[in-house]
Amino acid sequence: MRDNKWLAGRLDELHDTYFPDIDIQNTLLVRFGRASRSRFGSIIAKPVAGHRLPVTYISINALFKDESVPEYVIDATLLHEFVHYAHGFHSPIKQKFRYPHQGGIVNREIRERGAGKFLELQNKWIKAEYRAFLQTKLGI
Repeated sequence: MRDNKWLAGRLDELHDTYFPDIDIQNTLLVRFGRASRSRFGSIIAKPVAGHRLPVTYISINALFKDESVPEYVIDATLLHEFVHYAHGFHSPIKQKFRYPHQGGIVNREIRERGAGKFLELQNKWIKAEYRAFLQTKLGI
């Protein structure tokens, strides 16, 4: 069953495999957020009482709880959002770039770390399946 605990496990596994050199310096929570047609994921940081540093939240599209969405789509989204964290966007890490998507840096980083297969598979699924999936789930 896909829930926030499952999602946290996926992020832990991806972090251990592809980002072992990136220390998680604050509380990092991952959860399913709201359903969206166009946004697969997001990352924000918020101050929280009792925490010295802001808490970082990675939210994944709630539609992806559906078991018909391949796991690699979720993995690619988690990788994308974690690259933002590693680049210092919404994390305590020193910001490496002025803009979060500057010059394709997110996908380049994912590929350089050996996880490009997730991007390729996700893009194929988006082209072949996503529109029909949205029609089934949202009636659009």
